[in-house]
Amino acid sequence: MKDDHFIMRPSRFQMVTEVKAFCQCGINTFRVRFDQSLIPFSSELCHCNTCRHVTGEMAFYHVPIQGRPLVGSLGDTLVEERDLKGYRVSPDTVRYFCDRCSAKMFMCRNGTDWYVSGGVLERTEGIVKLGCHVHVAETKDGGIGDQLPTVDGVDLPRYSAQEGSGELPMGWRSKTLKSKQESAGMNCLNAYCQCGAIRIYITRPNRLSIMPKAPYPHVIFPVHTRLSTIHNIKDEKWWLAGDDNKFPTKYLASHCVCIHCRRESGFDIQSWAFVPTANVFEVGSQRHINLSQDGSCRPKGLKQYLSSPGRYSEFCGTCGATVFWWQAGRPDIIDISVGLLDQEQDGVRAEDWLKWHKERVGFADDTKVGRSTIEGLVYGMANFKG
Repeated sequence: MKDDHFIMRPSRFQMVTEVKAFCQCGINTFRVRFDQSLIPFSSELCHCNTCRHVTGEMAFYHVPIQGRPLVGSLGDTLVEERDLKGYRVSPDTVRYFCDRCSAKMFMCRNGTDWYVSGGVLERTEGIVKLGCHVHVAETKDGGIGDQLPTVDGVDLPRYSAQEGSGELPMGWRSKTLKSKQESAGMNCLNAYCQCGAIRIYITRPNRLSIMPKAPYPHVIFPVHTRLSTIHNIKDEKWWLAGDDNKFPTKYLASHCVCIHCRRESGFDIQSWAFVPTANVFEVGSQRHINLSQDGSCRPKGLKQYLSSPGRYSEFCGTCGATVFWWQAGRPDIIDISVGLLDQEQDGVRAEDWLKWHKERVGFADDTKVGRSTIEGLVYGMANFKG
């Protein structure tokens, strides 16, 4: 029996810290070990196109672990034998996600080096701390780097490529992007997952966009608000935004840090755009999508997970990317994972299409894990100039 099946004690063995890692649905529970001499890790928050489109998140990070993830008291079950699905993102790198709830859990390089996603850890305090943003140039507009500029009051460098490369200033925008006037004239905004099984596009708000009636999401009013307000009895079209009292041209976007989103995504911050189904189409189709189980317009590559009664998350069954979230209480307004948006059209934040909600971060007051990152995001959004 191998020594790394046990928690190592002082003496000739290496000291380790053991933490649980689990997905939202709970069918995948692991123990992962960290070299105590190396923690807390200063983790890189990666903005590369692969990380964004294979997860659906605006950025992502992994933490190196000692040995393999362990299962049970002896840890003798292999990751590949659990309910995880592997997706090979490069010849030497495989990412593993829960095939039931989509939680992005692990990454393995060269078949030997294992990493755990920060968002599936039972705790991160004392284990990992965000140290910098990397590959920010691939966002074309700075992505979430401009919305999460500091952690614990320390500025996070925004490197154009790997750590140590040139830094990009706040408000940076790639010269390859169209001007704001040109972007405003675009009629469709594309989104896709890494493997290409999910390809959708969004159209500009139109008369159909104002037809739905929908309660407010938590990002606008928290759950302890009186029900008459949450139910939106005044029928405000909160998902639409415009300028100068003209017909809306944008959709509301925001961040959520609830435990459900965290464990399903594998990242502390889930970013959503709220869009009517009447404005969301699968590439190659002229009929807007329908996410019900028997809907004839469900994208074929989607898998559905019932995260709680009447609430559904949708993800790519091949690469695991988070795609949609919706609920029976407002089926005509769905949440689209912002990390899937085509950065070549309008940058990752897509500010000519999305109006970012700055006043609140969903469930920021209720979440205990990763407090330094959440507090940094709340501060960053309050001061965000976009």
